[in-house]
Formats: sequence, structure tokens, C-alpha cells
Amino acid sequence: MGRMRTLSLNLRPAQPEDAPLLHGLFRQSPGYFTLIGMEPPSLEDVVQDLLTLEKDPRRRAFLLLLGVEAVGYLDYKLHYPEPADATLSLLLIREDHQGQGLGRRALAHLMDHLAGAERLYAVVYGNNPRAKSFFQAQGFRHVKDGGPALSWYVRELSGG
Repeated sequence: MGRMRTLSLNLRPAQPEDAPLLHGLFRQSPGYFTLIGMEPPSLEDVVQDLLTLEKDPRRRAFLLLLGVEAVGYLDYKLHYPEPADATLSLLLIREDHQGQGLGRRALAHLMDHLAGAERLYAVVYGNNPRAKSFFQAQGFRHVKDGGPALSWYVRELSGG
């Protein structure tokens, strides 16, 4: 029996030139876009979104890499909604890599690196029971629903 090699998960800031990589990741995750009732974004939309990152100093986006392979994407905003908060707007793990603990590892990494933030909010779009139970399992509690397609969860962060 060969030993299981667990590749370490690396987070790398997303750059505009990563658009084809990110676009490919979205295309390999059609279930998510079906859940939120949207078409996966076009390459041009992805390029535009990555360019807006540079205009909003509070927004951060990371590609999640296993080795050289992009397996996920993390997008969050600092000092939002309040100065001591951060809000996770998207944590996407490519469908063929879901259920392997990558989301949990990415979230743990994020929480370790949110210096100065006291709370982390997570926004769940659409009717996504799997995402809701994921965040609850990570110690988040439901705060409010922002309309039919939006649920907010929060977790207090230690340290800060």
C-alpha cells in the first residue's frame, strides 16, 4: 500500500493574469453556479472582477493551490461591515476536490491571518444547505437572512 501524500494547500493572492486559471476553476464547479441561479462568469467577467480587486484596498482574493493545481478560490473583504470585521464572500472548492477538508483548511488559514479582525462573517448565497452546514460545523452561527438568496453567518475570532 502506498502512503497517502497530503499536498500542502497554498494560498496565493489572485492577480488579473490568473483570470484563465480562475475561469477554469469556475467552469469545473458548475454545481455552485446552478445553486445560486447564475451562469458561470465569462473569462471577460473574471478579468474585470480581478481588476476591481486593485481598486478596493479592503478586498482580498486568493487562489487555493495544491501543488501547482488551482483547486479553490477565496474572496473576502476586510473592515466590513464594521472596522473590526471581515466578510468572506466566496470560498469555492473545485467540485472534484470537495469533501477533502480543503475548505476547512483554507478557512483555518484565513482565520489565522486576519490580524486585527474580531469577527469573521460568511455570506451564503442561494439555497445552499451544504455551505450552511459547513460554516456551522466551523463554529459559525447564523445571524440573519438578507432576503431569500442570502444568509449571514458569524464567528468570533480569538486574538485579533
